[in-house]
Amino acid sequence: MTLTPPPAITSPPWSSRVKRIVVLVCLAIGGIILWQVADVLPILVVAAVLTFLLNPLTNVLERSFGGRRGLAIVVTFIVVVLLFGVALLVIFPTLFNELQNFIDTLPELLEEVRVWLDQFLNQPIVLLGQTIVPAEQLGQFLGTPENGEAAQSIDLVSAARSFLGSLTGPAFSIVGSAFRTIINLIFLLTLMFYLLRDGRRFIDAVVEFTQPDYRNDARRLFYELGQVWNAYLRGQLILCVFIGVVVFFAATLLGVPNPLVLGLISGLLEFVPNLGPFMALVPAALLALVSQSSTLPFLEGPAFALVVIVVWTLIQNIESLIVVPRVMGGSLNLHPVVVIVGVLAGASFAGALGVVLAAPAIASVRLLLHYIYGKVTDQQVFATIPADAMPPRPTLLGSIRQQFQDLLGG
Repeated sequence: MTLTPPPAITSPPWSSRVKRIVVLVCLAIGGIILWQVADVLPILVVAAVLTFLLNPLTNVLERSFGGRRGLAIVVTFIVVVLLFGVALLVIFPTLFNELQNFIDTLPELLEEVRVWLDQFLNQPIVLLGQTIVPAEQLGQFLGTPENGEAAQSIDLVSAARSFLGSLTGPAFSIVGSAFRTIINLIFLLTLMFYLLRDGRRFIDAVVEFTQPDYRNDARRLFYELGQVWNAYLRGQLILCVFIGVVVFFAATLLGVPNPLVLGLISGLLEFVPNLGPFMALVPAALLALVSQSSTLPFLEGPAFALVVIVVWTLIQNIESLIVVPRVMGGSLNLHPVVVIVGVLAGASFAGALGVVLAAPAIASVRLLLHYIYGKVTDQQVFATIPADAMPPRPTLLGSIRQQFQDLLGG
């Protein structure tokens, strides 16, 4: 059986109008597909972020194993699992016990805060010969009945339970579905493996897909985006650990209940730009307000809460003025108003993940818009740095060592 040669292509070249229509149709189809698979996007984003964080360690191991990247990826996963296992056996039991104790005492804590706040607001204030009761004014403002027990100013317990229920409801539904959790975990690890192994190929494919005249621009854009995300993610990890440890020791020295939980809360909320430190201050102040210091017995109630607020504010200012510039540098250089708006927008679009990644996402969009603006106005887009003069990608240990040297002023 002889094979006939394929027929020659005889179709004419597409006109500019046909090309535009085809591109618009492809973009529309791509948007519809993304809309349909929106539930999978968070896993893709998490896989990409974790891959970005683990890539330096994989590169170090790859060089140690003589270029065998697959083996380096497997060892990277083993190292991460071992570290997680050590944390699970050593740190998590104490943390879980303290967290469970915190959750068990939360209703009682909020009830004590409600009683204290109710008593405080019911103390009359004489102003210009008139007696003013803040609780009554607040009740009139909120439309609360003035008679009976319903006239209580704020039902903190019900509000807190409703708020916590709205937050933990989706989480418990996901955790309760063990099969779905396992499938998502396998999907995540598989994505991370292929991204770690073939991530460079993906970038090279995107670069080769562009027009020849724009390939150097594409490589430079990827380089600049890598700098932004590298500085932010690794810097945030260092800040998270730093602020968590400092808050833990501060709470322990002051005798605030549940210091480990307060350190964990402060560390996690460090990923929420600008708003996180204030949010971490609230539970510490509430705990101090209704408790007595275990190390300084003369501190309790409002005085204890005031000391905690002052110490937490001092920690946040030291972090903002000294630690953050040394660790983060000018990697993002975004105005706080822009970051807060981005955090709110990210929360509405992608929940907690959108909050955490709002700042670097805004910085990435700004970089792309700066490039487009430079091309439109015929201005220089990037600083004059030859492609072969770009510094090599830092290793994981080298990057962390350099950031700690900057932190210590060395």
